Amino acid sequence: MNIRLSLNKELKAFGRSITVTTEQGSEIIRGIIMPLLYKNKIYISGKRLPEGYFDSGHYLMICEGSVKLPVMGTAFFECDQKRYLLKRSESVDYLDKPLYIWAVLEPYHSERDDEFEA
Repeated sequence: MNIRLSLNKELKAFGRSITVTTEQGSEIIRGIIMPLLYKNKIYISGKRLPEGYFDSGHYLMICEGSVKLPVMGTAFFECDQKRYLLKRSESVDYLDKPLYIWAVLEPYHSERDDEFEA
């Protein structure tokens, strides 16, 4: 079995149903959403963080490479009654074909504060 088929089989077996909702409609994909943990003492805002730090504001999603993710901020991702917005995504390719897609999500709150203050 090749790498792509093996990974897709694992995502279907162990992944969760994730509803992707856009203006065009909804689609259900299989994937994994987990807290994004910082490794190797990455510095954010000039602060030293312990290895494995979790800021509760970012999540990592991994899904099949065949999934076409929408443009950042234009869709909601729902899993286990939690909503997320897409911050960034990228395809991981093997032999010029998408193997899987990773994405950074942030929790969606109906009332969000602006990131920039006037």
